[in-house]
Amino acid sequence: MIPLGHAQAEQQDSRHPNKWLPTPRLRLFFWCLAMVLGALQVWAHRNEVNPDSISYIEMAEAAAQGRCHALVNGYWSPLYPFLLSVSFRLFHPTLYWEFTAVHVVNFALYLADLFCFEVFLRGLLAVRRTESGLEEAFRRFPEEILWICGYLLFLWSSQFWLSPAMVNPDIVVAGLVYMATALLLRIYQGKGTRRWFGAFGLVLGVAYLAKAAMFPLAFVFLGSALFFLARTRGSYSSALAGPALALGIFVLVALPLVAALSKEKHRATFGDAGRLNYARYIDGVPTLHWRGEVPGSGRAAHPTREISIDPPIYEFAQPIAGSYPPWYDPSYWYEGIRPHFSLRGQLWVLFRSANLYLKLISRSGALYVVFLALIVAVGKGGTWEWGGTNMWLVWLPSIAALAMYALVLVEQRYVSPFALMLLVWVLSSSRIRVSGGDALSKRTILMVILALCLATAWPVVRDVRDVIANRGYRPWEVAVGLHEMRISTGTQVGTIGSGMGAYWAHLAGVKIIAEVPEKDQPSFLAANPTKKAEVLRKFIEIGAKAVVTNNAAVAQSMNGWQEVGQTHYYVWRAPAISQ
Repeated sequence: MIPLGHAQAEQQDSRHPNKWLPTPRLRLFFWCLAMVLGALQVWAHRNEVNPDSISYIEMAEAAAQGRCHALVNGYWSPLYPFLLSVSFRLFHPTLYWEFTAVHVVNFALYLADLFCFEVFLRGLLAVRRTESGLEEAFRRFPEEILWICGYLLFLWSSQFWLSPAMVNPDIVVAGLVYMATALLLRIYQGKGTRRWFGAFGLVLGVAYLAKAAMFPLAFVFLGSALFFLARTRGSYSSALAGPALALGIFVLVALPLVAALSKEKHRATFGDAGRLNYARYIDGVPTLHWRGEVPGSGRAAHPTREISIDPPIYEFAQPIAGSYPPWYDPSYWYEGIRPHFSLRGQLWVLFRSANLYLKLISRSGALYVVFLALIVAVGKGGTWEWGGTNMWLVWLPSIAALAMYALVLVEQRYVSPFALMLLVWVLSSSRIRVSGGDALSKRTILMVILALCLATAWPVVRDVRDVIANRGYRPWEVAVGLHEMRISTGTQVGTIGSGMGAYWAHLAGVKIIAEVPEKDQPSFLAANPTKKAEVLRKFIEIGAKAVVTNNAAVAQSMNGWQEVGQTHYYVWRAPAISQ
């Protein structure tokens, strides 16, 4: 156990007897722990890839090669691939180590998130210290305990909500959200100088470059600052200067991307991810190969081309780049989409979002123990001290983020920073009656710390097991196998089964130009041999030199398929290659 008594004495401020800051020893301990756990996660999952990450990596590679216009994408935001491109330029990783290099960048971003979280926690405790009016009758949790619980919650959320092993921009957004909320807390304390308002606008602008969803949320942050100042100063005119400066800097940072996207799409837009996801999850538009078939969804301007009906084959060789063009820039293929309100669809999404939020707090069961301990401790004569009358404005952006995602799509990595900050606020707002004695307070603290420690321990054991197992790098094995089968870099191929997530295609340097979608594989299997041969000929006619599948049933249903090494991927090659 880390000794706290002497540390507390060292860190107390004579002007604020209750003020406590983490000692160098305590801070070093948690930073070392965070580095060990983060490095373990990154190494254990260094070969795991998802469809989004492939698009970001290919955008980063294009930017590293000087094609910076590749960062202007209607669906994917530019900041994360830009950061990856910097690492590619600096370290020049080989294809084999490319994904590991990406995880190293993620590890650095994860540590930056921890620093930003510390800034947020320091600001929250500063507000908590100045606003408490119940010190004589009620006992607050000591600040050193809140620091420890804050660190543990961060580590816990990094295991269950937003892992550094996840290759996506949410790890960038998290740190920027922590910093923006810390600046909002500073404004709430009346310390919003021009410099801090300028930093506020800059952080919000950079957050938009990391993820388009931060564009509307930036105005919630700015509105919270304006409303708070107006309520404390008595008029909006006296409160405008600081927020106006922040808004101006936000616009300066965001405007180049908004202008580039609007020029490319020939309409005003700050990004199409929100409208596409709304159409998919509320209106029922398919995730891939939309052709305007859903009533009211609009007319597809340039959809993927259907070259066969039974089974369906979709071709997409031009004009979009990437190893799998439909996911490199979905906004191109969905140009013409018209999201519309559907009561039935919206109610279903809200129901699903409620379930996902329940799962969010159910991960590992640790939060149930934390909430139960707080409810029991506060229920025995304690109370909640949520802050001053304007404190809700600080948390409004986080609540707005949770509501915004609930309307369309909730994923744990999306809402992680907002949920984490609200958790820390709840923990810091609990008060225990002094007459309740130290025993209840100590038991509550012990339960909270023990629950978070134990919950964090089991995924660590899992990661250690995965490191020891040292599983093979399957996408690389497939890529090497394709080259050994004389399917060289630059070859166009087709797939039976979705090409989404096909990192092997990127590593092999081949381009998937057509596919029988995964959901339509049963149609291919049900076809007679003549029909199957006709389907394969259609791939050849449009320029594919080989067809790849990881469905053994497809390969076993007809002659001519070869397994790629021992990977359980199979290739059917065109005659020109097989000679």
